[in-house]
Amino acid sequence: MGFKINTNVSSLYTNLSTQNSQKALDRTLAMLASGDALANAANDAAGLAISDGLSAQVSGYGQAMMNINDGIGLVQTADGAVQGLNDNLNRIRTLTLQASNGTLNDSDRAIIQKEIDGVLKSMDSIVQGTSFNGKNLLDGSESLTLQIGANSGETQRLNIPDMSTANLVGSIDVTTVTGRSNALDSIDSAMEQINSTQATIGASQNQLESTFRNISQSQINIASAESQIRDVDFAKESMNFSQQNIMTQAGSFAQAQANTSLASVMRLLK
Repeated sequence: MGFKINTNVSSLYTNLSTQNSQKALDRTLAMLASGDALANAANDAAGLAISDGLSAQVSGYGQAMMNINDGIGLVQTADGAVQGLNDNLNRIRTLTLQASNGTLNDSDRAIIQKEIDGVLKSMDSIVQGTSFNGKNLLDGSESLTLQIGANSGETQRLNIPDMSTANLVGSIDVTTVTGRSNALDSIDSAMEQINSTQATIGASQNQLESTFRNISQSQINIASAESQIRDVDFAKESMNFSQQNIMTQAGSFAQAQANTSLASVMRLLK
């Protein structure tokens, strides 16, 4: 019977097994070091594709929430300014009623008219000075579209009409009986428009805040789903690491033994 010693088959098998154990050990060590179960696409190619898709959704929701916060800031700015217009308009109405007092003379009414003119200028200053990121909010020149979702088309339009005094009340003259009567009609009409605008702004803010809460919860849910796929189970992988480490050491020992056996045979044949 022949005895072949040119090829140490036991050593080859042992070496292959040791290499496989070492590769598994390296992958496990990389996962434990990074905390990322998908650090290597070979670990789970399908899981990596799903995780990347979920990660993109999480990022999209994050940007949508930033956009909504900007939108809330915008409507709050507009609301504060419109409230300022309403306060000034109430002051003008009070002055107009004061001018209607029959005990006043023309000089008294001229003084009141001067104050009204000053309040009107203040209102126009509010209109011209109310802007957000370079967009004027109250002069009717901007069509405001707010991004409220993570996908294209998920927008909300906010239409604020021209709130200038020329558009709201025109000119006010309290120095004549007819002028005072017309002024009260104009002021009451303007106050109705302001109230309507405030209601629109308030509804827009409520919708933005509601959408923010919904998107925030969706982001949490998707991030949790991604975590289940991508994050390392440290208890499980620590156990795998210990097992693979033992197998690698055992393989190295077995290979050393196989090589020793071959060396012993060679010595016997000398």
